[in-house]
Amino acid sequence: MFNSKSTLERTFDVLLARELRNLNAYLPKQRRPLSELLKITDPTVEAVDGSSILLKNSELEALAKLIPSEFHDRLKLPIIILRRMELGRSIYTVSGEKIEEFTVQKILGKAEEGYYKKQSDSEPVFLYRPEVSELLRMFHSLFVIAFGIPRELSDYAPKRD
Repeated sequence: MFNSKSTLERTFDVLLARELRNLNAYLPKQRRPLSELLKITDPTVEAVDGSSILLKNSELEALAKLIPSEFHDRLKLPIIILRRMELGRSIYTVSGEKIEEFTVQKILGKAEEGYYKKQSDSEPVFLYRPEVSELLRMFHSLFVIAFGIPRELSDYAPKRD
């Protein structure tokens, strides 16, 4: 494939991708189901950098009341809110499955239909800074903010398992 970028531009792209990867080192290495986390006294999830992300039992229990119990096995925590720089200023998306997106909408009071109907909806959920602030105010330990790598830098992004 022909690449018209100069050496300086490619070098800058690599450095930017590396810095974004460093910014995201606190993200969960692997997310865990709500049902599993509810059974643990001190629920934690390992971060990419090897540290532990502590999830509050009170927040897990409050979230479990919002979600039908048959979906507790499918909802993975913590929920990752992705800052999408290429979409514009202060625009975020929910990283993960439709159940995570719908859960975010449910918390924010933006979802009228039930979990069963929403699973087939295919439109992405866009969040704005005040909504992200509200999510963090209500369930601080259950959300993490990630910085998205623009599509043009995705070739330099690390491959995750």
